[in-house]
Amino acid sequence: MRRAGAALAVLAVAAACGDDGRLRRPLLDSRYAPDVLVEAGRLAPRPTLDGNRFVAGWRPRRGGLGGGGQLALSAASAGARLEIVQLAPRARTLALDLEDGTFDADGRVKVRAAGRDLGAVAVADPLEIPLPPDLPAGRVLVELRPAGTRLVVREGRVRPALAAGEAVEDDGGLAQSGDSRVDVVLRAAAGESLAGRFAPPSPARAQQRFELRLERADGHTAEPFTWTPSLLGRLRGARRFEVPLGGAGLVRVSLVARGEGPPARWSDLFVVSATAASRGREPPAPTWAEPPELVLLYVMDALRADAVGHLGGGGATPTWDRLAREGLTFRAHRSVAPNTLPSTKALLTGEAYADRGGWKLAEGVATLAEAYRRAGYRTALFSGNPWVGPSYGVDRGFEHVAEVALDEHRAPYNDNAERLHEAALAWLASLPHGARAFVYVHAMHPHNPYAAPEPWRSDFTAGVGGSTVNGSTATLLALSRRRLDLTAADREHLRRLYAAGLAYADAHLGRFLEALEERVPRRSLLVALTSDHGEELFDHGGVLHGYTLYEEMIRIPLVLWWPGAVTPGEHAGPTSTLDLHATLAGLVAPDAAGEGRSLLPRPPEPDLHLPDLHLAAAASVKGGIYSVQSARWKLVWAPRRGLDWGLGGGAGRTRSAEYLFDLEADPRELANRAGEGGLEAAWLRSRLRAWIAAKTSRQTREEEPGVDDETRRRLQALGYVE
Repeated sequence: MRRAGAALAVLAVAAACGDDGRLRRPLLDSRYAPDVLVEAGRLAPRPTLDGNRFVAGWRPRRGGLGGGGQLALSAASAGARLEIVQLAPRARTLALDLEDGTFDADGRVKVRAAGRDLGAVAVADPLEIPLPPDLPAGRVLVELRPAGTRLVVREGRVRPALAAGEAVEDDGGLAQSGDSRVDVVLRAAAGESLAGRFAPPSPARAQQRFELRLERADGHTAEPFTWTPSLLGRLRGARRFEVPLGGAGLVRVSLVARGEGPPARWSDLFVVSATAASRGREPPAPTWAEPPELVLLYVMDALRADAVGHLGGGGATPTWDRLAREGLTFRAHRSVAPNTLPSTKALLTGEAYADRGGWKLAEGVATLAEAYRRAGYRTALFSGNPWVGPSYGVDRGFEHVAEVALDEHRAPYNDNAERLHEAALAWLASLPHGARAFVYVHAMHPHNPYAAPEPWRSDFTAGVGGSTVNGSTATLLALSRRRLDLTAADREHLRRLYAAGLAYADAHLGRFLEALEERVPRRSLLVALTSDHGEELFDHGGVLHGYTLYEEMIRIPLVLWWPGAVTPGEHAGPTSTLDLHATLAGLVAPDAAGEGRSLLPRPPEPDLHLPDLHLAAAASVKGGIYSVQSARWKLVWAPRRGLDWGLGGGAGRTRSAEYLFDLEADPRELANRAGEGGLEAAWLRSRLRAWIAAKTSRQTREEEPGVDDETRRRLQALGYVE
């Protein structure tokens, strides 16, 4: 059984047509995690997505002398946020137990609740904050700002609190009792309604009450169904209901129970649409009369989208920009991970990873290379990154594998692209005439070290005076570990060195493609040009990559170039690494498994009930960092492990467990609005919780077996391991 306050198990039921021909989909869908709310219980000091919690602006620490005592949370001087649950309006008190000896007796704390200014409260232990009786029902955001004192909290609770009820998933329904509320936020279409069956408690008690409430993003609320143990309620017994959801848009469905007593049961809960015949069907997968002779999957490592010219960058990428003009470019393409291995595994398998990102690719998981090999293609991998090779199992299906190690001491500049291209062209020349080939090139550009040869280095660093900082891996690691201080000119110089490395790689990419066109006619050459993840260039104070899910880390470029088959153009809608996998797999295996959508022959329109959301994870970080975003809002959940919660590593590190960014008003993701966002934030949190639950391994967290000494040496040289 699952009690209220814990994650509610949900039953995944496929959408189907009812007897009346209307399309029905379950309210308790496996894509959503219902929000189970109760008032009772202390505010959890550790990161949680449940109600009654510390949200943002709290730095964890061990209390007592020597820091070995109880976990405590130190509030940021700029303010800290927490959430409480209120199910029924009445005056209450928020009581926070403070760490001994950490506050000034004459200090005060300014308080806001649900956006209302509640004034200032004198600091004492416990810190008692009166709450007004008319706070809204559900989750309530409380903001605290210390003035003239530190604020170090050990735990908190609200008094008085209604006793915790229960909400238990049972045979596709929900048994609910006591004081509890179960929220499901969904995106409704015009004309849809909610249908279900309610069976009252038996025997009912006089104080029990059950309600179905609806709340829309425009603020409209309704209570279309209620049950009380009145004579009429007892006589009617179990009954079915169907209530309109009020038009297209987000709507919160709340199932509310009040009063002690036996449980009532909600069952057959379905969102009922218009007739099935009026709903569009997914178009059939395209078939290609003449599949391309050569499919080139080309990945530039650590390339952020805004460094590419046609996506807002400077003049570093004429080859990228030409292919974008002649092909199909995707302006809102994103990776599912901020580092190479989980991103590459997703690209090759079509499955995103929420944990064990640093683990080898599991046996038995089908890969792109295997699909192409079964279709009669010769397959080859040319990689400059030790994560992309035999040591981590991502070579599966490639008959030829060439690892071209990056060595900062071998050459005066990063020459990885040149050497990879030479190896790929030599292998292609060895194939018999007319042989079809699938080639994956993973180039270590503009990845560190930021070490381009001339003339690119001078061309891109001209005009930045007063800086002699270099772009070596050692320098970048020292910056990340706060061992070096930089001037503004130094930071700009490093950004220019990054761009110079990209320009060098772009020029050699152009030469590589010219050589391929001499071997294969344009109409027989498909190029998928992309990146595995982005790079931090001081946007949030950090450098390198792997520990954040900001846009500079997950927004990456994608161009599909196939003259005569792909119509030139731009697609502004969100796409991901998983969609690229589906696109490439669909050319040779239309029924291949995967979580993405094919982008050919043209990007699909989003399904009405699967709106475009992007989910990603820093799966190599122990304990995890996860994100979900819509067109406007982005929610990041960063519990990690131990007391390490937050984003970043070293320079740029922040310590909140949750982040919410309004991408329209704050595209640089500078203002954390965790606890705000209304229904859309609740919808994102629901989708993220369900995704984490479905993706996170339930196996014993044993350590991943190590790799060979040579691979470890190469990873150390790139700054990945100590």
